[in-house]
Amino acid sequence: MEIRYRSATFIYDLLDVIYFRNKQRSPRTVLSGFISNPAARVLDVCAGTGSNSLLIAQRYPNAQITALDSSENMLKIADSKFHKAGVGNAETVVADACDTGYDDNTFDVVILSLVLHELDSDLQRAMLTESKRVLRDDGRILILEWEQPQKLFQRLKFSLLKLVEPAEFKCFLQKDLSEYFRSFGLIVLEKQSCDYSPVLVLSKRA
Repeated sequence: MEIRYRSATFIYDLLDVIYFRNKQRSPRTVLSGFISNPAARVLDVCAGTGSNSLLIAQRYPNAQITALDSSENMLKIADSKFHKAGVGNAETVVADACDTGYDDNTFDVVILSLVLHELDSDLQRAMLTESKRVLRDDGRILILEWEQPQKLFQRLKFSLLKLVEPAEFKCFLQKDLSEYFRSFGLIVLEKQSCDYSPVLVLSKRA
């Protein structure tokens, strides 16, 4: 995984340039807008180079954002972004997303962005179980994942992504996400489609 991460570090931020250039339609913009508590404690799981964390930290200066990832290389870039932007409410933590070390019911918001499609079913289950554990009972899990676009030009661009993604990617695209998350005891409260990606808001089953 670490070897794969090292190579991904150099192209990770290109996703925003290639697929999320329209800021109004960007799923990162939509995702940050789903945070209803401006002073929320937010865990960004598999945060990578911190794109979501930075946007949230800038939008909600009273929030506390933890960008968690197993890759030190990725988080060094995230730290550099935070420092350059002058945000003081975002931190980075090197940890396993399936065993974060945090107490139960710690976070108001947990973010899983463009990660589940990379994993086999066992790791998906472990990561979602851990995310649900550290989420407060009235908290929200925000999901950003890939979605097959309908417009011809976007479909052509999306086909390039399919060439470099793992085998699990195509399988994940076929899932009924409401049923999928329900199997983990999570309810989809809202879904908004953006360019190439939907953003979903999940809650714990009552």
